[in-house]
Amino acid sequence: MPAPTTRTSGKINGVPWLDAVRNRRPETIKELAGWVYRFLGVRIPSRSVCSGHHAPLDIFAHQVLERPSLALWHGPRGSGKSFLSAIDTHLSSRFHPRHETRILGGSKAQSEQIYRAIAEVVLHGQGDSGSDREVIRKLLKTEADYVNGSRVSILAASPTSVRGPHVASLKLDEVDEIVPDIRESALGMAMEIRGVRASVLMTSTWHRLDGPMAALIDRGRGGEFPVFTWCVFEVLERCPPERSGVNLEKCPECPLVAWCHQDHDGRPGWRPKAKRSRGHYAIDALIQKVKGLSARVFASDYLCLGPKADGVWFTQYDPASNVSESAEYDPALPVHIAIDSGVFTGAVFFQVAPASRRGERGSNRDYVHVFGDYLAEGRTAEACALEIRAMADELCGGARRTVSTDSAGGARNPVGPTVIAEYQRCGLVGEGGIQSWPKYPGCVNEGLGLIENLVRSADGGARLILHPRCRRLDVALRSYARARRGGQWMDYPADPQHPHEDLIDALRGGLKLSLPEDRGQARGLARARVGRVF
Repeated sequence: MPAPTTRTSGKINGVPWLDAVRNRRPETIKELAGWVYRFLGVRIPSRSVCSGHHAPLDIFAHQVLERPSLALWHGPRGSGKSFLSAIDTHLSSRFHPRHETRILGGSKAQSEQIYRAIAEVVLHGQGDSGSDREVIRKLLKTEADYVNGSRVSILAASPTSVRGPHVASLKLDEVDEIVPDIRESALGMAMEIRGVRASVLMTSTWHRLDGPMAALIDRGRGGEFPVFTWCVFEVLERCPPERSGVNLEKCPECPLVAWCHQDHDGRPGWRPKAKRSRGHYAIDALIQKVKGLSARVFASDYLCLGPKADGVWFTQYDPASNVSESAEYDPALPVHIAIDSGVFTGAVFFQVAPASRRGERGSNRDYVHVFGDYLAEGRTAEACALEIRAMADELCGGARRTVSTDSAGGARNPVGPTVIAEYQRCGLVGEGGIQSWPKYPGCVNEGLGLIENLVRSADGGARLILHPRCRRLDVALRSYARARRGGQWMDYPADPQHPHEDLIDALRGGLKLSLPEDRGQARGLARARVGRVF
C-alpha cells in the first residue's frame, strides 16, 4: 500500500488539520492504514502471498474496525502478532475514554510483550506527521495510563488474577502457553462497558499437537469464532534483484527456494513469494532460521503449517490431501467398526471404497474412507459399547456392519465379564458377531506399514481419507511417534499407553481384517530346527 500523503496545513471546523486527523477514529481500512503509518510510522503488509492465508492489514483492520467478540490470530514467531495487538490496544484506549484493557500471557515475560510494544510503537515511534505519545499520561512497569482515563495493565497467569473487574478489551498473548482453565476464567472478565462491546483477541504460534491452540483451532474452524492465519512470507521483506538475479537465475542458490517457489504453477507473470511480499522480516534472518532449525520446527513456527511430533511415524500424512468431505458415509458400501479397548477405548468407523466409486476408471485400487471416530477414557466396556452403538446408529443407520476388536478382548478379567461379552450383550455386533484382528509375529508393524501405504503410496496418491469430523484420529495420525532409544528412532511406538495408540491400533487392526491382500512386505522366511536343514 503506498504511503499516505503528508499534508499538514489547513483546518477542519476550526481545528488544525493534523490534530483533527489524529483525533478522529479511522472508519475504513484505508484510513486505518494511513493513520498508523502517519502517526506511528508503521506500514502493515497489505497482501497475502500464500494460498489460504490472510493479509496482516486485513486481519488488523477486522480487529480494529469490526471489534469481534472473540478472534484468534495464528502467526509465526517474530511476525508482529504482539506488535499489531499493541497498536489495536492503543487505538481502543485513545479513542474510547476510560477504556480498560487487560493483557495475559502464558508467563510474565509473554504478558509483557504487548505492553512493551506499546512503549516501542507509541512512546518511541513516529510517523511522517509526528507521534501520538502525548495521549499517554504515564507508562509504569506494568500499567499504562492515558490522559482520557483509559488504562492498560498486565495480568499474572494465575487463577486469582484473572478474576478481577470487568474490562472491555482482553488480550491473550501466546495462548498456546496459557493453561486452558486460566484462559476460560479470564474470558469472564470481558464485558461491554459504556457502549463499547467486549472484545477478546487471542494470538499465538502453534507448535504443540495437543496444546490449547490445537483445541482453539478446531473450535474456530467449527465456526465458533474467526481464525486468521499468516506465515513469515506475508511479512517478509521484498527480495531485491541483486539477490535473486534479474531473471531469478540465482534463486536455486537460496535456502528458501523450496518454499518461496512452492506455488509455481506455470501461470504467465508468476513471481516467487518473496517477490510479492512487502514486510519487515529480513530475508537473512529467515535463512538463519532455515539453517538452524529442524524442518518440523520451521514448518510449525514460521510457515504455520501446524505442529508435528518429533519422530512422527506417518511422515507423509497431510490433512490437505488426507482429510476431505468425500469420506462421508456411503449407503451403498458396508461399514467396518474397529474397536481397541483398555483404559482408553478407541474406535474408528470406515468403509473400503473401490476406485470406481471415486470416478476412477481402469484402476483396481481401494480407498479407505474414515467417517467417524470415538475415544473415551476410564469408561466401562458397557458404557463404551452403548456409546459406540449410538454413534453407529447416528452416522450410518442400518448399514451392513462388521465389528472387530483385538482378540485380547476375549480374555476374562478378575473383576467381571470379558470385554467382548459386554459388547455382545449391549448389541454392539455386526454380521458374523464380533471378529478378531489377525495376530501373528510382526502383525503390528505390518499394520502400521499398511496405514503408511494408504496415507501416501509410492506414486504420491492418498488412499486413506478422513472426514473432517474425525479430529481425534487426525491428531493421532499427525502425532503418533516412534520410540527413541540411544539417539535412534525405533520401529515401535513411543508410548503404548497414549490415547493416540488406541485410535491407531483400532485403525490398523480393522484394516488388516478388511484388506488382507494388502499385507505389504513378506512376513519373513519360515524357520525350522537346525537338524531338519541338513
